[in-house]
Amino acid sequence: MTRVAAIVLTVIASAGAHPATIQVAGSGPLTGVYFFTHWWEPWKSSDQAILQDLKKLRALGFNTIFLDHQWSQMIDGDWRLIDRGHRLAREAGVQILPWLGTKAGLDLGTTAQRRELVKRMYGDELRMGRGRDGNPNRTLPWDEAVIEASARYCVDYLDRYKKSGALLHVTVDGKDRPVIAPTVELDWEGSCDAETEQMFRLWLRARYGTIQKLNEAWGTSIPDWAGIRICDEGIFDLQGHAEGKARHPRAVEDHVEFRAQMMDISLGEISRRIRERHPDVLIATELPYQFGSQHPHAIGYRIGQGANPSSARHADILVLRATGPLTEEEIRLLHEYRRDSGQKVILTYRTYPEWGRDLIAGKTTALEMVRTYGEQAARVADGFGLYSWNEMVDCHVAPGSDPSYAAGFQVTAEESEAVVGAMEEMARRFTQEAMKKR
Repeated sequence: MTRVAAIVLTVIASAGAHPATIQVAGSGPLTGVYFFTHWWEPWKSSDQAILQDLKKLRALGFNTIFLDHQWSQMIDGDWRLIDRGHRLAREAGVQILPWLGTKAGLDLGTTAQRRELVKRMYGDELRMGRGRDGNPNRTLPWDEAVIEASARYCVDYLDRYKKSGALLHVTVDGKDRPVIAPTVELDWEGSCDAETEQMFRLWLRARYGTIQKLNEAWGTSIPDWAGIRICDEGIFDLQGHAEGKARHPRAVEDHVEFRAQMMDISLGEISRRIRERHPDVLIATELPYQFGSQHPHAIGYRIGQGANPSSARHADILVLRATGPLTEEEIRLLHEYRRDSGQKVILTYRTYPEWGRDLIAGKTTALEMVRTYGEQAARVADGFGLYSWNEMVDCHVAPGSDPSYAAGFQVTAEESEAVVGAMEEMARRFTQEAMKKR
């Protein structure tokens, strides 16, 4: 059997995940906030600013922070930034769920310098995919070099912080187990290289059996398997499908699902290698946007980045980043996913700078926000979170006065404090309701 065929057959056969109980060791039900320690000021330069905010979040009832700790941050100062995050989190009494990669291996190869460093550190040369313009686009999630480098970095991270850092541990069957996320933002736009294309053909052949059945499903007249071109925009019109205009929507959906499954199996192999050294580790992963969302950003992201639910099946815990409160249909899809996958889900909601303004103006109340977010998460998920405290672009609630922030997204101290009060009530209500389910 060829290497390509073996990979595809593994993708076809892969399924399932192991359930986990999300009780933060020593701290109760998981309540988390996305936090950024080294991207924006004042946190980038000030340990005191980080510590002050982490202590505030802990006092509000949040016991976990979701933190960028990718390999690309590790090489910036030889662990300095990551050591700093663990030191300050421990002092504040919060635990860290670390994102150890970005977009299924993207961050390893964004520059030639990084690719050379990966080769020196881990011995393998990263392969780059090809975009529809024929130029290199990004790393290939299924590449052995990506898998090995990702796994080894995760192992190094666990070796360094599993016992002495502030790494998240959750209690499962009376035992405290560490949790890491090999990637944040499941995302692969695909590649036009010959090997990925051959994998796609093999995957389709296993799915349909004959080219005739494929043509019937797609509404096409492709003469044989070799006639399938993975970057044929006439058939795989991703943008058109996002707008509801694609001529062959079933073909596009197969394209999306193939990419999702390839990410999943690659991350599953990364997880397997991590567990060879750390068998007690639980694997988390993060998917932007709730299942079935009709938000334009969610539709475009799922189709363009291959972010189907199947991309996340490798994990024990799914961190689901929602645009807002879930509709009944989105709740139904989430329930089906949890039932079928066996995963636990941390439901995190996007924050908005206007929250504070609306609270002050009386357009909403803290009680309404508690019912909308805290109570819903307790009812439909296994953990609760907010995105974010201080991603200082368009979804933060921390105050900031940097004039470079986009117009309309500044948050005053008064507005931030209004949101802080609502956050405290959300965390309290989620914890109360979650404790009733134990």
